[in-house]
Amino acid sequence: MNNLVKDKDMYIDIGRDGEIITNSVLTKYDWPPVDPRVGAIKERMLSDEDTNMLSAASEPYRFNSRSFITASNGSSVSVVLLELLNHRAFQFNCRERFRQCADIVGQIDAACEESRPIEIVIPIFCVINNPVKRLQPTLVTAGEEVSLRYLGEITKIIRTIYPIGVIFHVVSDSTFYALPFGVTSVEAQNYIRSLRNCVVSLGLDHCINVHDMSDIMAPHLDKFQERFNYWWRKLLRDPFADGISKVSYGQWLASAMASINTRRMGLDYEEMRAIFGGESQFAQGNYKAGKIYEMAQKGLAEYRSLKAAIADIRWNALCFPGAIRATIHTKGGPVLGLRIYPEYKYGSTLLPYHGIAVLTYSEKAGRYRMSIQPELLVLGRHNVVRVVNNEGVTWFYQEIH
Repeated sequence: MNNLVKDKDMYIDIGRDGEIITNSVLTKYDWPPVDPRVGAIKERMLSDEDTNMLSAASEPYRFNSRSFITASNGSSVSVVLLELLNHRAFQFNCRERFRQCADIVGQIDAACEESRPIEIVIPIFCVINNPVKRLQPTLVTAGEEVSLRYLGEITKIIRTIYPIGVIFHVVSDSTFYALPFGVTSVEAQNYIRSLRNCVVSLGLDHCINVHDMSDIMAPHLDKFQERFNYWWRKLLRDPFADGISKVSYGQWLASAMASINTRRMGLDYEEMRAIFGGESQFAQGNYKAGKIYEMAQKGLAEYRSLKAAIADIRWNALCFPGAIRATIHTKGGPVLGLRIYPEYKYGSTLLPYHGIAVLTYSEKAGRYRMSIQPELLVLGRHNVVRVVNNEGVTWFYQEIH
């Protein structure tokens, strides 16, 4: 491990550099000419056999343990762990920067020397109430289940090399971003509760801890609130105050429009297609489109202020000292860009809560693969069957041939 880079400001780079909001605009999809909700849809109940399908979809098939171990022969355990996390099957950010970051190397070395689990902290899982992305309120469905199963699969692989294992600190920002995304505290709390229940039901509570970002920030209220107020005043007055480019701001604003709670507005299909489908720029002249645009501007300022505030107080070092920081966003700095499910940032770009799971059988892989797609637009296809659980919640869609 020569030429290690010691980056004192690594955390700030992680928090505020590169992508800060998922690119989840809906203009790139094919929109049916008529509302797909009015047509018939094939449907079946969730069955025990579906467990095998979801389990297969969560396996990191791009990682070959035998080949990896053979290539790692002679290396120390800490080096092997570093390279495992940095494997392209799991890591989508810059591998060289991650490999050469002294802080990350030191975190792994320290855990091994002290015979304690490797700890990884990742903020993820939020309520997104765009009615194009999900027809029902945002609940834990197959997308979240496969993602949690996938983290469990990673822990199994790590234990073959380092029996003490790994702990994933999953920090849900559902309540934390309720303000900019316009969701109620009831929805946000329910989502976190169902995440925790899912972890337990999958038998993964030994390696996955689900935290509430608002809860872990509460003891640091004074510092957090001061920084949030500072950034809120600054960014609401001037959205470019932190040096963001106009191109990036436009992209983030478009994603914010597709992420805030528009379900409460009662949009009909033509309005959704005009506003989110890109038929005209922000559906000029439409009153509801104008209100959504205003909400997105304010919401993005609030979102960025919240993000900047916790970056300023270095929340993960404060709350999870010694843990490796992971992210779901593309970053330029040394950070673990964790594929939260096997196809993330490969054949699928949306996070589990920005759409619904679609399972497709791959002849080449000989297994089902999961992608996340906007549910309303999946509904308009003729080659899918909707799979619902006993409570009537849509769990996923299965492609049929």
